[in-house]
Amino acid sequence: MAAALPISVGGSTQEERSVASQWDLISDLIPEDHARQVQSTYYVEQAMTSDDSPSLVLDLGCGLGRTASLFRKYDPAVRWIGVDVTDSPESLAREKVSDVVLYDGEHLPLADSSIPLIYCHQVLEHVRRPWITMLEVARVLAPGGLFIGSTSQFEPYHSYSVWGYTMFGFRNLMEDSGLQVEELRPGIDGVTLINRTYNGRRPEDSKWFGQESPLNQQIDDWAKSTGRGPKLANNRKLEFCGQFAFKVRKAA
Repeated sequence: MAAALPISVGGSTQEERSVASQWDLISDLIPEDHARQVQSTYYVEQAMTSDDSPSLVLDLGCGLGRTASLFRKYDPAVRWIGVDVTDSPESLAREKVSDVVLYDGEHLPLADSSIPLIYCHQVLEHVRRPWITMLEVARVLAPGGLFIGSTSQFEPYHSYSVWGYTMFGFRNLMEDSGLQVEELRPGIDGVTLINRTYNGRRPEDSKWFGQESPLNQQIDDWAKSTGRGPKLANNRKLEFCGQFAFKVRKAA
């Protein structure tokens, strides 16, 4: 008797579901309102245009401090603080930026429960001991506070990067730190991100950060042709994403 063809369920085949699939482990974190590719700024806009937008924000791994203007675009009066490590190549340039604090990379020089919103754009993949960093994030976040941003899953080595997070691994890291993941959304797909590096980071490849990248477009076509909704499309995009955006909360 011929073997039955695999049946796709939630982005995985029937054969694969003999072990826990991504869908089994994180489906409660996958949004169903839309399946658009996003960047970390998606959650910045959401937080800063909400009825309870924060008056104080912290950029963890702020680089040259460019996100200050991003947050002040929504609220000119918002207090922005940036933190970054002291021994990076950007340290001297950052000394010219106001409200930037340099630290040892592990122990945040901030009071307990003092920050309502922490933003972290493509930094966690560079943190050598992220479990320590996340315990510090949980410590300084105010009750009910948000930790938002993005990080890498399938991304080639770049600039001292040490980690790539599966969705399940990211969830475990957050929960082990006493935080609750509320939502995960797909960014640029991993195949496109890998090809971008392989091809020498051509300028024309950068456009895929801001629009649906090629594999994500294929997944959208798959969802449309098979009648899948946004939640299943998001699950499949998250399975193959190079980067993903996250929304995490500390309990009130």
